[in-house]
Amino acid sequence: MNITTPRLIIAECLAVAMVVLSGLSGCVTHTEEPVTKAVTLDEAGVARHIPSTVKDREGWSEDILGALIAIHKEPTPERVCSIIAVIQQESGFEKNPAVANLPEIVRQGLEKKFEKLGILTGPAVAALLAGSAPGGHQTFGERIDKLKTERDLDRLFRDLSLAYHESMPGTYAVASAMTVLMGKGALRDLNPVTTAGSMQVKVSFAHSMPGNENLSDDDIREQLYTRAGGIRYGAARLINYPARYDDIIYRFADYNAGIYTSRNAAFQVMLSQLTGIPLALDGDILNYDSDGNPKSVESQTMKALAAFAASHSISSWTINRDARKEKTEDFEYTTSWKEVRVAWEKKTGGNAPYAQLPNVLLNSPKLKKSRSTSWFATAVKEHYESCRSRD
Repeated sequence: MNITTPRLIIAECLAVAMVVLSGLSGCVTHTEEPVTKAVTLDEAGVARHIPSTVKDREGWSEDILGALIAIHKEPTPERVCSIIAVIQQESGFEKNPAVANLPEIVRQGLEKKFEKLGILTGPAVAALLAGSAPGGHQTFGERIDKLKTERDLDRLFRDLSLAYHESMPGTYAVASAMTVLMGKGALRDLNPVTTAGSMQVKVSFAHSMPGNENLSDDDIREQLYTRAGGIRYGAARLINYPARYDDIIYRFADYNAGIYTSRNAAFQVMLSQLTGIPLALDGDILNYDSDGNPKSVESQTMKALAAFAASHSISSWTINRDARKEKTEDFEYTTSWKEVRVAWEKKTGGNAPYAQLPNVLLNSPKLKKSRSTSWFATAVKEHYESCRSRD
């Protein structure tokens, strides 16, 4: 008679269990989702998304890819199409787009800037345009009559500024105009070209890019008029900042009106509803001058924020500190941002909105009709959706 020891019984049981488990493992269904890599486009893929009517699609696609590489972003269909959509809206895929009736626009613009001089307006403009660039044979007035593109206009005003400083007589009319109109006496401030290239990037933004500190204004502008440069700066302006937008239309609005304008417009909506103070949905919490520097004059939004703060035990120092962060992601971590959202959700019972299309009127002599940032963003979104249909 065989006697089975407890140790042997345990060993046999473990062996049977292992066999059973190994058999069952073949029947187990694993539910883990495989990690999927984002779809990216190569040069041919980017070219396929560009409208077929565009000349040199391969060249445009190469520069679009180069722009995304420069800002360390993957060339996903979403990013590629957002760039394509802005180019299509801003220039129709022209690195140096022509402007209809440009000579007339320029002359009217100069007269408007000098209108404070009253009866001296005409003589002031005439004196300003009577000179010519060093070594040039045409007067500035004659060059204006032949203007076709923004680059032509830009170069004319840069030549005018150089001529004024180096050799052009400081006539009474011109000197008076500089004093009355600009204070700083900077003739280059008369240059109406503040955006340039196929994506109409602000010159000031391109100048602020890392590595451009030692470049001259002329260098930056000439880069923007190249296809690669215009797209490189435009892509950075459009894509290279974090925002939790659930619709790309808000990035298009930001591109037109300023980074985080759509987010800040939603903040203004909530603040207005909480305080009862009407606010323009322009995305600016502070007032800014033409150079983008905060003004000392308190904005209507800051008045509303101060009223909200007073009723929620938030100090003036806190809201002023928070407001200075409005053009950055950090604004979303401020006391003002958090408390306004909490109060709005408590009052309405809904989820606080993150974005709102801003209501900013576009003022440009190139526009035949009155337009707004909302119009611009909607138009670009249509180009974007058309591009995505070519996925």
